[in-house]
Amino acid sequence: MPLSYRIKQLTLALGDLLSFGCGFVLALTIRYWTIPSGVKIQQHTALFGIVFVLWLLVNYINGLYDLERQATVRGWYRRFMEAAFMSTVFSVIFFYSIPSRSITPKTILVLSVLFGYGLSALWRIAFHALLLSEALLVNVVFVGRTAETNELIDLLFAHPEKGYRVVALIDPTMEGPAENTHSYSVYHELSDIRSITERHHAQLIIIAPHLRKDTKALQELYQLLFYPIQVNDLTSFYELLTGRIPPSTFSEGWFLDHLKNTRRPMYERFRGMVDIVASLVLGTFFLALFPFLAFFIKTTSRGPVLIKQKRAGKNGVVFFLYKFRSMYALSKDGSAETEGVQFAKKGDTRITPIGKFLRKTRLDELPQSWNLLRRDITLIGPRPERPEIVEKLEARMPYYPLRHVVRPGLTSWAVLHQNYTDTLELSLQKLQYDLYYIKNRSLILDLSILLRTINVILRGLGQ
Repeated sequence: MPLSYRIKQLTLALGDLLSFGCGFVLALTIRYWTIPSGVKIQQHTALFGIVFVLWLLVNYINGLYDLERQATVRGWYRRFMEAAFMSTVFSVIFFYSIPSRSITPKTILVLSVLFGYGLSALWRIAFHALLLSEALLVNVVFVGRTAETNELIDLLFAHPEKGYRVVALIDPTMEGPAENTHSYSVYHELSDIRSITERHHAQLIIIAPHLRKDTKALQELYQLLFYPIQVNDLTSFYELLTGRIPPSTFSEGWFLDHLKNTRRPMYERFRGMVDIVASLVLGTFFLALFPFLAFFIKTTSRGPVLIKQKRAGKNGVVFFLYKFRSMYALSKDGSAETEGVQFAKKGDTRITPIGKFLRKTRLDELPQSWNLLRRDITLIGPRPERPEIVEKLEARMPYYPLRHVVRPGLTSWAVLHQNYTDTLELSLQKLQYDLYYIKNRSLILDLSILLRTINVILRGLGQ
């Protein structure tokens, strides 16, 4: 994501933290009917400080720092109330599980939640108005038209909260009027680029890749270095805004430059320890829930409780992936496939009633704790695909095997951004997300994926 986007998220979070602090002081004032002294505030600060950090984490998991969701009213109030409720529950658990019993802030906690989240709601209303303020939008001029250019223009007009406003497009390859479904100006002469940027008060110029080989274009763009204007390439800008690698950049040279250093010993060693811990935790849940889930699976449909499927792992090595059965057993091996391997689809009639619940809560994937322990998969990475499907996709996408340079994961960057990938176009988009993750993987990105996955599980948004 762009730095400006992260700054806005941080500003929103700091506003929430300030709201919680003010709500806490108001709670103390109401509780004791007097303005609290410094000693009284200090007595509660240490524990409530931890609680407030917990509230911020709950907010993040509920998507309250996703600016796209912040800018749309529909569903926002429900998520906000859910976050307030979850914060209350976790706070009660926290205060009654700590060894110290010097304070038991029942009334103060309830009032802090009411005042804190109340002030946070007011802050978010003000932030929403500020977020879409015309004065804060960065004026963008695109130079060169490609499929990715059109996609980004549509994206920025649909989501002004990202902080950018498209003011002009310079397309030197076209003559005459161009199709324009949005309110921005279209030009065709590169020689006018300086006057265009001044006329539209442009602050950011985005250059299409094919123009980097155009001598005339480079001469005109060179002049912009002497202006207070930021110049960026379309590939980087596309990656920042979408979280995907644009397919137009797919080439051996690009992949050698960006994916050659996939081995990071310290990072991999730490992730290996996390995988072992995660497999033990998930394995405990698997053993505890197995009798109940097995009962419902067996009593609602015929077939085995567990199924295993061949999946392509790191370097294309095939392994067996284990899952709770969530579809009707339509073949002898207990699978739901009678005509060979096929994609699951939205509204798939092969999914059993209990299977819908298992998929929405991701409980069907609990048996993969064994795969996690065996190191067939890791906690976060591209989701492993069926070998038969991989073979078909490789025939249509020559660079598809690159997603196998790292170990596949229990959850992934692509899963958070996509629903069912039952077409070639969606599979290509999934590959774009996977390559973005492989290129940018880090502990920070892994933590973000993990927390957002928890949100998917708690909200029953699995598929």
